[in-house]
Amino acid sequence: MIEPKYVTLQQLFSNRVFRIPHYQRFYSWKNKQREDVFSDLLKLVAGNSDDHHFMATIVCYRTPEIKESGTTEYRVHDIVDGQQRLTTLIIILKCIQLRLKKEGREYKETR
Repeated sequence: MIEPKYVTLQQLFSNRVFRIPHYQRFYSWKNKQREDVFSDLLKLVAGNSDDHHFMATIVCYRTPEIKESGTTEYRVHDIVDGQQRLTTLIIILKCIQLRLKKEGREYKETR
């Protein structure tokens, strides 16, 4: 059953592990595609804080598989479409985390 949902980035990553199936192509975005995303996000930051950025559709197959980390369980989702966007978002988030760490600032969960 297909269940389309409009979710925030926090909701997207909540209690999920994403897996890139073997049939998916490798990450292939070039500077142009990444710059388009960065530009859109910068416009969002400069604008009204209530605005949202639509990242297009990310299609996943929710597998029955569950991964555990400590006391938390995560449902495994195979990425069917949107792997390039999702990977780019993860790269952006990792860069932010590294920058905050370099500046000696503590990461706090944001919404």
